[in-house]
Amino acid sequence: MKRFSTGTRLITGLMLILATGTLMAQTQAASYVKSDVDFSTYTKVLVKPLNMDNIEVIKPAWEQDSDEEWSFDSGNREAVQSWFMEAMKSEIEGNGGYPLVTESGDDVIRIEVELLSITPYVKPGTQSADSEHRISTLGSGDVVISAEFRDSTTRELLVLVEGERAIGEKYREVSQENHIKNIKAMFTKWGKKTREALDRAHGK
Repeated sequence: MKRFSTGTRLITGLMLILATGTLMAQTQAASYVKSDVDFSTYTKVLVKPLNMDNIEVIKPAWEQDSDEEWSFDSGNREAVQSWFMEAMKSEIEGNGGYPLVTESGDDVIRIEVELLSITPYVKPGTQSADSEHRISTLGSGDVVISAEFRDSTTRELLVLVEGERAIGEKYREVSQENHIKNIKAMFTKWGKKTREALDRAHGK
């Protein structure tokens, strides 16, 4: 059985550059943080549905010369939004966390996340070709996001996080099941990061 990573046959060094760029993006601080905000006053969280209204599919560099069209299957939108909300609820509320609410309030922080673009490493819908060849990738691709943390009553911007994030961080065989695992793992990580930030603000 032959195994190869997508892109390996084209430009191996390019994969290393992309991986490094993604790592740098993940460790960057927030793009904006309002000064003198007491985040400990926020004890509840209002998470808006994941905004995918203007998401753009960008082909990876090694596919730019191909005329084949890459597009996002809008039929998957509700499923992705559901996975996002489930992960945020589980990580933020779990183990004595912060209740997710649907109404604004003085002690409620509002979170709005938008997916601006997605760069899959292989064409959406691609599966391993046959029993002899197995395609694997380090994650499923990259997304560019914009996440805004606002006061829920005044809508004042408190924190802005922008940039590229990896969809998955492990080598997995290319399959729909593994793409779903990678997406869910990414959302879980976002929820954990949010929970950790709230815990720090409350001295936990």
